[in-house]
Amino acid sequence: MKVMLFGDSHLAAVRSGLPLVDIPEGMDLEFWGTAGNRFRHISWVDDKIVPDDEKAAHAFSKFNEHARRELDPSLYDAVVFIGARIRPGAIVPDLLNHIAHPDRYLTRDYIQLVLAEHFLKHSTFQLARSMAATKKTRVLMNMISFDTNGKAPTPRRHTIARRASQNDLALLDELNSEILHQENITYVGQPLETIVNGYYTDAKFGLESDDYVHKNAEYGAVVLREVLKKLA
Repeated sequence: MKVMLFGDSHLAAVRSGLPLVDIPEGMDLEFWGTAGNRFRHISWVDDKIVPDDEKAAHAFSKFNEHARRELDPSLYDAVVFIGARIRPGAIVPDLLNHIAHPDRYLTRDYIQLVLAEHFLKHSTFQLARSMAATKKTRVLMNMISFDTNGKAPTPRRHTIARRASQNDLALLDELNSEILHQENITYVGQPLETIVNGYYTDAKFGLESDDYVHKNAEYGAVVLREVLKKLA
């Protein structure tokens, strides 16, 4: 099985975690990505993801062992979007502030609408939809992880959200999965065991620097194992 892992800077954690994971025999993993600002310069052209200019093409080719300058999904059994510029942390705390509150109530349909609208704002989601629509490969998506606990700011207005239970988070995973399933995309959520204080990533998965957005190789390995489970 040939699998392309495609993404922004968050793909680096998965690539770093590769030595920590037992890859099934016969599975060929390939990586194609670059820093997120380059994602403003890629387009869907002739059923491929193609950089818009030479600078973007060069950046992507440097990250790939075959120096590929475009992503042709027909070459792979699966393409996995990692990070993909989609940050659940932008909306999840506000949702959890209601979902986890004992006296507030949001309908399932409303929550799903908010999540779906967040997806639709992202060009990378549109790329994933277009790719899945070709039916040339299987498409999976793992979005940007929550900020690292203890390093990221903790807004006072999200006090209730930080008390959210595993069931509250599981509901969001279920709704995200349903949304993506409608587009023939397989959802690979952030594993619940890596989440603490409602909407933060456990500090053991953070980098040693002050960077609270990106994660380490151990986290990348956890995500890769989840991807492999979905592909099994």
